[in-house]
Amino acid sequence: MKTARLAFLAGLCLAAGLAALPGGVWAAPHKFAMIVPGPIEDSDFNFRGYEVVEDVKKHYKMPASLSERISPADAERVAREYIASGHTIVAFHGGQYFSLVRKLSPAFPKTVLVIESSAPGTFGKNVWNVHRKFNEGFYAFGALAGLSTKTNNIGVIAGIQLPDFRASINSISDALKQVNPKAKLVYSFTGDQNDPIKARQTAEAMMANKVDFIINMVNLGVYGVIEAAKASKNKVLVTTFYTDKTEKAPDHLAGTLILDFRPPYRKVVDGILKGQTSGYVAMQPGNGFELAGIRNVPPQAAAKTKEFFEKVQRGEIKVRNELTKIDMAK
Repeated sequence: MKTARLAFLAGLCLAAGLAALPGGVWAAPHKFAMIVPGPIEDSDFNFRGYEVVEDVKKHYKMPASLSERISPADAERVAREYIASGHTIVAFHGGQYFSLVRKLSPAFPKTVLVIESSAPGTFGKNVWNVHRKFNEGFYAFGALAGLSTKTNNIGVIAGIQLPDFRASINSISDALKQVNPKAKLVYSFTGDQNDPIKARQTAEAMMANKVDFIINMVNLGVYGVIEAAKASKNKVLVTTFYTDKTEKAPDHLAGTLILDFRPPYRKVVDGILKGQTSGYVAMQPGNGFELAGIRNVPPQAAAKTKEFFEKVQRGEIKVRNELTKIDMAK
């Protein structure tokens, strides 16, 4: 009876967001904070961070705060303020904060830090790593593009040359090679994830060279690509990611790679509540990555895209993860 009662009390403590310490001692309740680089009104990457904070509040009944528009240069000050105010979990929404997390981790061993990165593994005794496997998510879009293009010219537009995007361009080329060896893949980095003007100019240059299918890896820049597609005399299809933007151009959007950070963050918080101060969670098809809005493409293209995505999810396709350089399939 005593054992059952203790187990019941422990369950109540976990539900209330209390931190488990060795020996069955319970610390003060956890407080969660997240730092995001841009405005949550973007309906894109930063909004996805806001969703995590709201989910932590509702699912765990845990106090949760968010700071938006925080540059890497200002993030250390904000993080230290959160830690000083008793926040026991501080998450950094974006790979641009990686160096800062490595710096803060040993300085605040009693605070759990969460980073989103392009690499597997853990990065400190008090660091949780959410590994974004973009290469696995984008792989299926190679099939979608290869089986939908009429000109055999495919384009990829990204902003910053992140390791995630290099790996994704490589994986797209691998899938494209399988379904349409005649297709040519070109790519461009605009230098800014959120500049619609640069993205539109890049898209227009690609379209002038007969590209009729563009895979997007930009955030707010996607609106420039969409406008270029709508203005083109020829039919151009476009994909998006993070959130479904089909309503912006229903005749030109071919599909979306949905990125939902709530499932991987639940695994992180669940682990922390069990007393695990560090850990690793893969964000990939089936855990934060989903396909949505496949449209305006031949039935064969839609079917093969879903097939590839599901096979990656089940582990039947092992996707190449070359992060250091762009080395497209020959």
